[in-house]
Amino acid sequence: MTLDITGALAATRHVGTIEHEQAAQAGTIQVGSDGGEFKDVTVDSEILDNDWSRIFRIFKLNPDEFEVVDDTVKITTWQQSKRLENGDRDTVQLWSYSGRFTRRTKDRISPAVVAEWRTALRVKSRAKKPDPVTGGGTYPILIADPQLGKKGTEEAVENYKRGVSAHIAAARSLADEVAGVHVAWMGDETENVVNSYGNQPHTIELNRSEQLALDYDLRVWALREALSLGKPTSASSVISNHGEWTRNGGKDPVTSQGDNASTFIARQVKSLFDELAPFTGQTVEWHIGGGDPGVTINLSGVECYFSHGYIEKGKGGSTEIRTRAAIERQILGKTDQLGATALWFMAHYHHFYSQEFEGRTLFGCPAIEAERSSEYMLNQFGVWSPPGVLGMLVGEHHSRGWSNLNVF
Repeated sequence: MTLDITGALAATRHVGTIEHEQAAQAGTIQVGSDGGEFKDVTVDSEILDNDWSRIFRIFKLNPDEFEVVDDTVKITTWQQSKRLENGDRDTVQLWSYSGRFTRRTKDRISPAVVAEWRTALRVKSRAKKPDPVTGGGTYPILIADPQLGKKGTEEAVENYKRGVSAHIAAARSLADEVAGVHVAWMGDETENVVNSYGNQPHTIELNRSEQLALDYDLRVWALREALSLGKPTSASSVISNHGEWTRNGGKDPVTSQGDNASTFIARQVKSLFDELAPFTGQTVEWHIGGGDPGVTINLSGVECYFSHGYIEKGKGGSTEIRTRAAIERQILGKTDQLGATALWFMAHYHHFYSQEFEGRTLFGCPAIEAERSSEYMLNQFGVWSPPGVLGMLVGEHHSRGWSNLNVF
């Protein structure tokens, strides 16, 4: 149901700072359950610093419950004659504003808290130049499903930082056994806002731009931490379902599957580190997915496949069986590309598992999101898994191609 409050009503209550005949031009506002729109609201001083509280107070609404959509605001200004108390007339500058606004959710994280997170992530670390490769394995750190912006974002950020920091410490403790480090972003870094799932606009704590900015900051921080080991560093990123920008009312991407938030942010982070490399002496080798669901990378002599795991399809009675069947079908269809791939890393299902078959090992990554924050799975099936970050040492040093596995 929509509420329509006119400027004339506001004028009779003598709210705002518009006087007498000017008050009758205060404009209109429409308010619904998701937000609304104000039109031609006239005030006698300019709106500054994006503070729209005055507009909402004119209509007796709580400004803390709403947020103006910046790119919809229209502004006009003019001078108008005004009667003074002594009967003389003078001119006054007036402003008129129109725009749309959304209703904030109860759990919305304040911009001040988001700013604190960004500041904390930008603390400079003391990194040394990489050592030459002298043997040993590569230590991949697999960052999966933080879904930043959904319920429990603050906990997800802490899970992210704790997991990465613990793996950096583990890799450092292995000393010369580690010849390099690989940071793998496994998808669903952000919750997204529109089109993918109908309830998203009503449950998110961060809007779309805030989600993408936080994802960017955390990736920069994670790579900076990895570079602090002084080892050759590589990174990968793959497309994901929550990263899709889809059409209204449908699941298909507006452009293509490769046009994805997960890999878009990876390319922005790559640009930053590429530009800084001549000044820092630190380089990152990148593997960023495009239209294909995964990327294949050789880590210390072992072929590895990284994918979010939402596109590859297989049949079976459980997540693990279906994913294995999907892998076998991929190998049959792309034998020349995937036949020698020994380690398979997947995400999407929000829990850790491993499965060995025919000389290969499949690893399912745990999710970084806040514990029990996937309410769909919890409420329908009663299932949940502790959050964490998977990491291990990969290389030909071990007959299985991996060792020193941990979930932190």
